[in-house]
Amino acid sequence: MQLFTIIWTLVCAAIIIGYPLYIFNKSSFTSENDGPLQCNTVELLSFDIRHQLPGWSFTIDVPQITEDVLYNNPILFYLESEDTCLKLPFNNATLGYTANVYKNVGKVYVTFKSLSDGVSNFYIPAWHLSKLKILIIKSRDKRIYGDWGAKPEKSPIHKGLIKAGININDYEDILGYFSNIAAIDFKGHFIAPMPRKKNRKMPSFEPQDHELCSTA
Repeated sequence: MQLFTIIWTLVCAAIIIGYPLYIFNKSSFTSENDGPLQCNTVELLSFDIRHQLPGWSFTIDVPQITEDVLYNNPILFYLESEDTCLKLPFNNATLGYTANVYKNVGKVYVTFKSLSDGVSNFYIPAWHLSKLKILIIKSRDKRIYGDWGAKPEKSPIHKGLIKAGININDYEDILGYFSNIAAIDFKGHFIAPMPRKKNRKMPSFEPQDHELCSTA
């Protein structure tokens, strides 16, 4: 009887100690293999927008921005000119316009407004901009995942980038930083189709030696 009691006590002790360990290990395995959490990538897409200009706005189909991505993953947008590539939104004091970006499921919409009043449409000349680059942050690494919303100065992630000497407005700078932490998954370079012709007159521009300057 005493032997049975001892055996039963040992079995109970093994269950009491082993079951929490089993639950902990199972939870860790699930977290590591869960789809969104195991992904340590930053998706990169590039769109040739030269056929979209001149114009005061353009819309691009981006099927990679699913509903899940829209609500769960930070997304960064950069406009490239001949000389540089800067994060949207930004103000160009030299040419006198502001550029803003809006996103929805499967769509990206970029608008240009006059800096003088913030309301009037500003027609961007065809020679001025060439590409829209999109970074979809799927990595959960604390060094790059965070609030990339309308008020970046309040995000601890942005403060960390500044402390590390990373200029978030500079595409090459931020891409180099990301590539040291996560895999850059290049999805391809796409040509945005020419928009439908509309019967409206647009001001003409001649190429000049201007550079984009980000003040946002």
